[in-house]
Amino acid sequence: MKKFNIAVKIVICLSLALLWLSCSTTKKIKTAKILKKCEFTFQRASVDLDSFTGDSLKFTVFLNVNNKGEDSLYIQRLNGTIYLDSIFEVPINLQNPKWISSGRGQISFLGAVKLDLFKLPSLTGIKKFRMQGKAYVALKPEEETTEMDFDETRDIPPDLKEKMIKELAVKAARMLLGF
Repeated sequence: MKKFNIAVKIVICLSLALLWLSCSTTKKIKTAKILKKCEFTFQRASVDLDSFTGDSLKFTVFLNVNNKGEDSLYIQRLNGTIYLDSIFEVPINLQNPKWISSGRGQISFLGAVKLDLFKLPSLTGIKKFRMQGKAYVALKPEEETTEMDFDETRDIPPDLKEKMIKELAVKAARMLLGF
């Protein structure tokens, strides 16, 4: 009789574990389907020259989000790295938890780049950026999050690069001249 009780307990535990895994997998699949219907495009980046510490510079990146689906998604947090070719590695974090509902919206990330004076001249030659990391998302704000890996590589449009370098130069000149 004891062997039967132990066998029943093992079967119950295994059943509960399987049920938990299937629910978790279902959430991850549903989350992935919603993310597939979302388009993320670069809107702008702003550099906070007031935060310049001598070796690093803080910035915020704003992305437009177009959720073409009907379902919403809650991004609790996001940790990742932006790689500018192989020249710079820039850690980023989601600025605030974000609800991505159907339609258009915006999401922003905070980052800080450690400036290496020897690498600065090579900024003009950067052609690609890669964004890699983990997003912790849920179908609703109060739900437990699902971990989703991401790894995107994109070309940097030459006009965007020129605009960012000019903007950075103007802000740096203003800071140095005190106006």
